[in-house]
Amino acid sequence: MRTDMQHKKLKAIKGGDNVRIGGEIFQVSSVEPQEGSRNISLVLEGHDGGSVTFIGLPKAKMQLAARAS
Repeated sequence: MRTDMQHKKLKAIKGGDNVRIGGEIFQVSSVEPQEGSRNISLVLEGHDGGSVTFIGLPKAKMQLAARAS
């Protein structure tokens, strides 16, 4: 099964989006600015229930995975 991919800047990613990192798909549970810096913090949830926080600049790009229909 192949899903369509596109690259989006971190500032354009919203909660509920699916992103691909290292071949794994994660769902974005929250997006928040970092206090005292320009960075954006994304909390990502894996299919196994684990979570990770990704921090990057607003213009950094990430692969966005289309939802399977």
